Amino acid sequence: MRVSNFVKISVGVLAGISMLTLVGPVVGETIATLPPAFPKGSSGPSELGLPFQDVTFPTDGGLTLRGWFIPAEQVDAPAIVYAPATRNDQRSGLSLVPALHRAGYHVLLFSYRGHALSDGRRWEFTYGDAESQDLDAAVRFLWETKGIYRVGVIGHSVGAASAIMSGARNDQIGAVAAVAPFNSVSEVWQTSRPLWVPSFILDWTMWVVEKSRGFHRDEIRPLDVVDQIAPRPLLLIHGTADQRITEDQVRRLYAAAGEPKSLWLVEGATHGGIRSPILDEMVQDVIAFFDNALRDREVYSPLVAGRPDGRSVAQQ
Repeated sequence: MRVSNFVKISVGVLAGISMLTLVGPVVGETIATLPPAFPKGSSGPSELGLPFQDVTFPTDGGLTLRGWFIPAEQVDAPAIVYAPATRNDQRSGLSLVPALHRAGYHVLLFSYRGHALSDGRRWEFTYGDAESQDLDAAVRFLWETKGIYRVGVIGHSVGAASAIMSGARNDQIGAVAAVAPFNSVSEVWQTSRPLWVPSFILDWTMWVVEKSRGFHRDEIRPLDVVDQIAPRPLLLIHGTADQRITEDQVRRLYAAAGEPKSLWLVEGATHGGIRSPILDEMVQDVIAFFDNALRDREVYSPLVAGRPDGRSVAQQ
């Protein structure tokens, strides 16, 4: 009897450990990609003292996305759309708005499906598959509803990958600034994998996530389509201390892209740090990129190296 009970307990413990090993990473991934709470009636751009509009627009699948449109003083000005990173919504682009507004740009901040007040389920983040389609919808809104035909996109992390994929298939986007973009979901999952998580567990987790959310990792490969952005300008910005997306990845992405293109490597910047505070500090340089790209579509001049604040940035 004692032996029988011991065997039952042992089998139960092993089964529990096995279940935890398989299910735990899936639960962890869901929590890690879950968007933050968004208080209804969030004041947003009003905190900046700027006029803005609450806007809605549909996706191809019939979902309603929501965001803020901050108009420029000149109606015929170009527009910039900000594409957020994982676990971020429209609020994450607010720090860029004042400088873009002073430079004479319309700005559209929006939230992906399942984020903030946009339609969709909160636990169905797709690493750029649906998110890039949401970016398509945001750009289409500017063209068809606002009558703005010069549009640039800034994206960080998955927003950067989404910007590349959307820009590759959508010629309504006139220029792309991609901050810490990844080459493919499969590659970034491996480079971001904690040492204690076996590779086969990571593959199992991705398989479960794909099946439950209706996407496939092989369709999320910015490396394969980045060349299709040309001849529209592309700017890649990356931190040399990024431990999620390696410098080698972004260099291969740059090599695959067509002209005109620029690569800015910021010494010592991490994956999160390249967005805040560094992108906020570099915003005037990014505005210069968009000025060259959007204010006269016939002319594009590569930016010269060197920054007035002395930060070490290698441009290629």
